[in-house]
Amino acid sequence: MKLLIYDTILFMKGDEIMLDKERAIHRFMELVQIDSVSLNEKDVAAYLRAYFENLGYTVIHDDKSHESVPQANTGNIIVKIPGRGAKAHEDTIMLQAHMDTVEPGEGVKPQLSEDANYITSDGTTILGADDKAGIAQMMEVEAVLRTHELDHPPLEFLFTISEEIGLLGSFNLDSSLVDAKIAYVLDGDGGPGAAIIGGPDYYDIVGSIKGRAAHAGVAPETGISSIQVLSKAIANMNLLKIDEDTTTNIGRVICDYPTNVVPEITRFEMEVRSLDADKALKQIDHVKKTLEEACEAFGATLEIEVSKSLSAYKHSEDNKVLKLFKDMCDRHNLDYRPMVIRGGTDVSGLMANGIDAICLATGGEYAHELKERLDIEEFMENIQQLIWLITD
Repeated sequence: MKLLIYDTILFMKGDEIMLDKERAIHRFMELVQIDSVSLNEKDVAAYLRAYFENLGYTVIHDDKSHESVPQANTGNIIVKIPGRGAKAHEDTIMLQAHMDTVEPGEGVKPQLSEDANYITSDGTTILGADDKAGIAQMMEVEAVLRTHELDHPPLEFLFTISEEIGLLGSFNLDSSLVDAKIAYVLDGDGGPGAAIIGGPDYYDIVGSIKGRAAHAGVAPETGISSIQVLSKAIANMNLLKIDEDTTTNIGRVICDYPTNVVPEITRFEMEVRSLDADKALKQIDHVKKTLEEACEAFGATLEIEVSKSLSAYKHSEDNKVLKLFKDMCDRHNLDYRPMVIRGGTDVSGLMANGIDAICLATGGEYAHELKERLDIEEFMENIQQLIWLITD
């Protein structure tokens, strides 16, 4: 495996050397070159298990997560790092990142931008900074704590599966395997001080339209084209960004017939997200109405199922984990920037398992796009932020 190597640049905390940029970037470059699209995280899991076991830490495979997601080829990985020194008996802190990436995420070829400020892919795949930047940051945090023998509380590193397809690893975590009651999820855009403190209601909508099959050349007028019906509904449907709180997207339409057959059945899958519960329900009603009206106009029938995957949340200012983060920002003169976003994160899955969490920035940009990149300066500054959170 050929890697780009950078000159060693050390970040400082007072007179104490803290972060090794070469080491952190080298680790990130290794990680993004390990394929791990959702449900196929086995190779990254094996890499992390070997790395942390070689350092002498207890590494646990979360069997429950694997059993709950049997189509995956591994489960979550949990690393136990004992506390040190004066902070050894404080409450356990969890750091968390997900191992999977979206597609196209196989055969990533990372490269340095011309100005040396970013790492990108070669443009044929995503980079995988979402969320391998978070994993690399956790590995650098451990290296700093160990090599500089810094006092810190007990830590648990949680590496989850299949975040990108429904937060499956975090929701199916075996919570009996972890002690932490607070967590920092490393999976956001931006630099130090940025924190995601709220997320959306999220609904999955799946359905099918049934028309009537007919010979497309001999007697098309006797048929009802299910894909034509769905097209009519889509044309009348409010999609993409509805308002500042609400989005709707159709991700899949399945209609597979020979060209000489009027298609009888067309299936579809879509989503509705909103930071406002009432707006989400209003948009779902709109989606249903447009589908029903199109079916009625053509004489087709509709089957539809709506399921809620996530519930909207917003942390209050007195939330414990948020207060710890805000206090750290104050101590180190960081600009605290709370954000409520329409994207889902493993915060929701951890909270469902009784672990209070916020999502912090990693330095990645343009997630899920071929132009995805890692801002190297923000990546390093966010690691320093984590060290302060753990050691102050």
